[in-house]
Amino acid sequence: MLTPAVLLAHLGGGAPATPDAEEARGAAERELTRPVYQERQSLWARLWEWLQEHIDPSRVVPGAPAWLSVLIVVVAVVVLLAVLLLLLRRVTLGRRAHTTSRLLFEGDDRDSRALTRDADAAAARQDWATAVVDRFRAIIRSLDERALVEDYPGMTAQEAGVLASMALLDVQGLHASLHQAAVLFDAVRYGRVVSTGQQDEWMRLLAERVASAEPRPPAQRAPAGVQGVGV
Repeated sequence: MLTPAVLLAHLGGGAPATPDAEEARGAAERELTRPVYQERQSLWARLWEWLQEHIDPSRVVPGAPAWLSVLIVVVAVVVLLAVLLLLLRRVTLGRRAHTTSRLLFEGDDRDSRALTRDADAAAARQDWATAVVDRFRAIIRSLDERALVEDYPGMTAQEAGVLASMALLDVQGLHASLHQAAVLFDAVRYGRVVSTGQQDEWMRLLAERVASAEPRPPAQRAPAGVQGVGV
């Protein structure tokens, strides 16, 4: 009787041979070389490999010693990074410069005399930042005490400068000076500038000019309580 096994032996000439260890190892190695098993490199890895193959720092400067060529490349990279950092810093400062002006008083209820006294004390210890900031606050607070500018919650330095200009006659460029003082206040508060004694002296002289300035006629002043004044 022909069984399936006997029939297979007659047709195939015997049972299939089992591969030995060497053949099995070779088959496995060939299988593993297929692309599907290869780890794909990242874009950065391929880019770095390309740079290593095509750019040799020791040969960037033809005719120069290898060490000198490498040194030139390193210096160029450092300079490029420094320029990029400088540009990034300027962009950051530019964005900050266009943000909303800082609040002028932020809960500070000192009168103009106290603010001036504290500014003088700060100047005596060469704390120019505090001196400049408090002198500008004293200028605006003095105008509030003279009923020429009304302080309101949330008033910014730029708004205060505009209201002060609207309250006083423009004598010898006083309005432009008030605007510059508001800008200086914001720059000092944001830390964009390092305050100096000259800035404090300029702000002190501005306070004296404001104290002696003639007010505008009431009809030409800003209405009391005006908020959100732009520059």
